[in-house]
Amino acid sequence: MINQSDIILTWLDANIDNEQNKQTYNTLPDKFGDCMEFSDESSFRRFLGRISYSPRKLILIVSGQIGETLVPDIHRRPNILSIYIYCSRREYHEQWSADYSKATVVTEENDLFSKIQSDYNSYED
Repeated sequence: MINQSDIILTWLDANIDNEQNKQTYNTLPDKFGDCMEFSDESSFRRFLGRISYSPRKLILIVSGQIGETLVPDIHRRPNILSIYIYCSRREYHEQWSADYSKATVVTEENDLFSKIQSDYNSYED
């Protein structure tokens, strides 16, 4: 059984510091607990390597631009529960991400929060 403390919510986006993303990110810890931000792929990959054998699981929010190159490399990792491609170009990102069962394209903040909450609820069962 996985509980909320077993899950680390991570956000990887080169634009994590823009006003809208920062506002969304700042809401996450209150809703979901542990949350980490990364502004570059290499830092996230180092983090991912460090927790490869950890019992903790990850939910990843990633920008479409970074996700397009990252998701094919990481989607099979057993410690990744879900990947949310948070972007403004839904149709484009749905095309390339369709082959990755853990990946979901999200364009609205409320939809993102709802899907993450649904994941937490599912993983607790």
